[in-house]
Amino acid sequence: MDYDAYFDESGDLGWILDRKFRKGGSSQFFTIAYLIIPNEQNKHINRFVTKFNKERGSEKEYKGSDFSNKRARSTARDISNMLKRHPNIIIRAITAKKSKTPDCIKEENSENILYNYMAKEALCSNLIALKKVNIIPDKRSVPRESFNSYPDLLKTELWFNRSSTVRISYQPEESHNNKRLIFIDWIANFIWRKYEDEVEEPFQILSQSIEVKELFF
Repeated sequence: MDYDAYFDESGDLGWILDRKFRKGGSSQFFTIAYLIIPNEQNKHINRFVTKFNKERGSEKEYKGSDFSNKRARSTARDISNMLKRHPNIIIRAITAKKSKTPDCIKEENSENILYNYMAKEALCSNLIALKKVNIIPDKRSVPRESFNSYPDLLKTELWFNRSSTVRISYQPEESHNNKRLIFIDWIANFIWRKYEDEVEEPFQILSQSIEVKELFF
């Protein structure tokens, strides 16, 4: 069975941590959320996003940051219910507290280092046993240096360090053309806003169905 793996992020990869976020500072936290799904089950995510758009009366891309806390809460409940109906759909997230990362990373000021590390830590354990996976991040979110370095890092980790034989393709896409990327952007934001803005309820609802890993806490 072939799988697709979609992932997107919330927060930023800047290092201005001594100022408040949205007031000249960088986000204190960075979250990557990912969706691993059998090819033939993409239709469930497509239907979920289509239904959401129909209810709000617009096909225009709706970002996670556009959600009010109330709408995030109700959408989180709908996502949780959908995952109960389709247990083969895997959703996970990983969040880093940037102030606690090693000083050498901050001094390097290279955004792809933290991004690559987090994406590797997030995905590898879920890809080991698969035969073939197409990895599809949001093209607009991938740091420029990571377009080539991340897939090579992932293959090195899986093939050499974890003895996996999974075949990997890597095809970033624009999220406005892909409902699964739109969907995982929502989840990344719902997870991230718990850490950055202390908005707890969407996270608590999702955490019943979604494993969330913390780094550097």
